[in-house]
Amino acid sequence: MDLDEWITNSNECFEINLTRPSSGAGEPERIFSESFNPRFTYPIINEAESIVGYKDPRIELDFRANDMKPSLKIQFEAKLELKGVLPDEQQVDLENVFKDYFPASIFNPTEASDDTSSATDATSTSWEPPGKLMHSFTLHGKKYEIWSANMADPAAKRLFQNMQILTLLFIEGAERLELNEQWSLERWTLYLLYEVTPIEEECSPYTLAGFSTSYRYWIFPTFDVMRYTKSLPSPPESTNGEAGSYTGPHLTQDPETYLFNEHIDPLETPSRDRISQFVILPPYQGQSLGARLYETIFGDLVKKPYVYEIPVEDPSEAFDAMRDYSDIIYLRKMPAFQSLSLPSTLPPESLRKDAPIPRDQILGNGVDLEALRHEAKIVPRQFNRMVELHLLSTIPSSNRNKARITRKDKSSNENDRKYYFWRLALKARVYQQNADVLEQLEDATERVDKLEETVDSMQKEYEERLQGIEKRAKWNVGEIQNGDSSRSKRKRVVVEDDEDEWEDMEDASVASSKKMKV
Repeated sequence: MDLDEWITNSNECFEINLTRPSSGAGEPERIFSESFNPRFTYPIINEAESIVGYKDPRIELDFRANDMKPSLKIQFEAKLELKGVLPDEQQVDLENVFKDYFPASIFNPTEASDDTSSATDATSTSWEPPGKLMHSFTLHGKKYEIWSANMADPAAKRLFQNMQILTLLFIEGAERLELNEQWSLERWTLYLLYEVTPIEEECSPYTLAGFSTSYRYWIFPTFDVMRYTKSLPSPPESTNGEAGSYTGPHLTQDPETYLFNEHIDPLETPSRDRISQFVILPPYQGQSLGARLYETIFGDLVKKPYVYEIPVEDPSEAFDAMRDYSDIIYLRKMPAFQSLSLPSTLPPESLRKDAPIPRDQILGNGVDLEALRHEAKIVPRQFNRMVELHLLSTIPSSNRNKARITRKDKSSNENDRKYYFWRLALKARVYQQNADVLEQLEDATERVDKLEETVDSMQKEYEERLQGIEKRAKWNVGEIQNGDSSRSKRKRVVVEDDEDEWEDMEDASVASSKKMKV
């Protein structure tokens, strides 16, 4: 027996499609001419991502395009009985392996489905996504809408449960969310990106293009947290009878119980709102839709006064790249950030060998970077990277060369000195973040070489980002001047020539594989 024909890669035989109800009573119609495959199946199948014991297996997973109601079909020519032949972890029961990943109703049509509780039939033209419309835009001649809904909304929860398997299929290391407790549901927000296509058939024009979630979690109310979220109680009056300058909400206490009289909404206490799962479906990748969704989510969260910071859960390198572009555009709209500049000279006492590297003095150059970061609500690592990226862009490319700074701060060229200071500040951050790793290297020369290597790598990455930002600015100008079709054609050429499609990405939960933190 040829065993090869009984072993199949589970990613390759797994086809995903989006469908709309057909005009007649037949099978739903597929929206795209070609199906797409998952990136990962190991969370469901096995670590090897192989199906053993089935001949020519085929997994077809269809989702109704608007509410993502799933339909699963599994086919194969023949099946081998492998009990006692293979270890249990290598055996796959295709007929039952998916039962924990979908609503029970798709396996038992006679079982009542939560869909019946929906106020609007998902197959009708009047169906709309749950929650509220946040943003609508046109791109490449197509209309898109971004909606947000709290996961405590039954319709939003049901929609997410329908498609939650996609987080496992497209995000490495993703885990299913626990959506059983009301208090937890209220802290989850679901963001939905839809293409809206007017169609003649009597069905919904909405087709899901991508989605993301965010989770609001409480943080300990330190003085800085309370100050920057304007959550401090009213300060005591000064000795001269004048009130303090605090302008935030004033809380009053019961003189007998010492309890605050105001009702405090736990969802509006100082929090971090963390962007979690993030997926752009393959038919919609490479069109800058990921950046549009991220920018809409960030713009929504940053306006909430009780949100202290907006972190991202285990971002992949692809997400980091897209995020860099969006964040630098956002930050450059802030006058204080735009005014940042590198000094060409520093006081001699700041450059003594026994003095700490004056990173804030170099990068801030008179601006309070920490206050600026809190205003932007960006986490420290990402904000530091954006400051470094922006300031590198102020140095002419011809001066970004180590060979020109052998005289360090004594270089005759002003831009060479700025470049030397910039590298010095970058080294300080990289060393601080990786002190434990570097200290394990016994030889001091080896530590210096490792640090230099990492800084060189970071500079190269930053310069690639700057090139991408310049390209993107030209695309945006082309879109305004020539319309969507011209931009779309031009962008396709760029993507074909350059495989680094950093402006769009598929997930947000893949940890970086870099050896040193940067």
